[in-house]
Amino acid sequence: MNEFLFLAGNVLAMASWGLLILVPRWRGVAQTVATTVAPVLLSVAYSALIGVWWSRAQGGFSSLDEVHALFQTRGALVAGWLHYLAFDLLMGAWIAREFRQERIPHAVVIPVLILTFLFGPMGYLASLTVRAAWRLGTTRSGQETEHGRFMRALRRVAGREPRLMAAAFLCFAMIIPIAVAAAMDDRTLGGVNVWLKPLRFLISTGLFLVTLGFFMPMSGDAFRRSASGCFVVWGAIATSLFELVYIVWRASRGEASHFNTSTPQAEILYGLMGIAAIILAATGPVLAWGIARSDAQPADPTYRLAVVLGLILTFALGATSGAVVSVGPGHFVGSATASDPGLPLVGWSRKVGDLRVPHFMGLHAQQVLAIFGFLAGRFQRGRGMVIGFACCYSIVVIGLFLQALAGHPLLPG
Repeated sequence: MNEFLFLAGNVLAMASWGLLILVPRWRGVAQTVATTVAPVLLSVAYSALIGVWWSRAQGGFSSLDEVHALFQTRGALVAGWLHYLAFDLLMGAWIAREFRQERIPHAVVIPVLILTFLFGPMGYLASLTVRAAWRLGTTRSGQETEHGRFMRALRRVAGREPRLMAAAFLCFAMIIPIAVAAAMDDRTLGGVNVWLKPLRFLISTGLFLVTLGFFMPMSGDAFRRSASGCFVVWGAIATSLFELVYIVWRASRGEASHFNTSTPQAEILYGLMGIAAIILAATGPVLAWGIARSDAQPADPTYRLAVVLGLILTFALGATSGAVVSVGPGHFVGSATASDPGLPLVGWSRKVGDLRVPHFMGLHAQQVLAIFGFLAGRFQRGRGMVIGFACCYSIVVIGLFLQALAGHPLLPG
């Protein structure tokens, strides 16, 4: 009977989740089944199992050892499984209903529902994060409320292209659970915690998206409505999220995301990640063209020049160095050892050449040039200063690239 209840509960839960995902609006059937029919049936079976097995099971809830002993009894184990199925299903139905009320497209809901089905609390956190990002990226009209005023003020401060800023918000929000995982997980890869790479990429990608979102309004309305404007927004969002999900997934398995060609599947995924990285970097020069066009929004000429050059250099320097890294066996040039702790936070080698140094400097040219251009705009010859600084910055990055290729570290130690 225990085996039958286990299988029947699985079939019922799978069917209910299928309705929520595939036919969410079909005459209210999905919500009725997921919030009433299936949970009631699962609860009835759960209650029967508790009545039969609770007094016969060993253990309890006072300590981890007691909980472990409790679920050694098969009847109690099945009851716990039905408990999980029922409440995860209720959570999924609630998420689907809330997303529909927020008018969030169902294509966005599906990954959250799948995550809730597989890892319930993670799906709940994802639903809160996605809803917050959606509100940040959506202009609402209607009655003026404190919440509405706050969200409008947040949009004005946080960024001027709300969809890119919403994606950046997702990146920064993911830092919290990843940081907790890093504190709890003692697994290492290449001598560092397996979660350190996802943390670095979340911060870097979030900054990249924030920068694009801040620069986007400098282009004209015609560019933003064009295919090129859509490419900048959705190309950046889709590729960055794909890369991050892949890197986090590999970290959860204690496996390398980069240079992982251990299986045909890993080789294909690594290749796709490389393509995604090139597309993400290519959004920079496309946006630079939109900002440099004659129909772009009025802006200080010095600052505009700095932004355009920064976006172009990010692609020219960052993507080029990244391509060289990706075709090799790794980012080290030389024989790195486990005794090399690397520089704090970034992890750059202090023993051998590390191609991550010029790659990092190249990717952040757009922020560095924009800050310099903002400051140089106060001087009469600001545009010449920007051009000179861009040349010097390029020479420095190229020098770091050649230094790494020669096998020399940035800061020997």
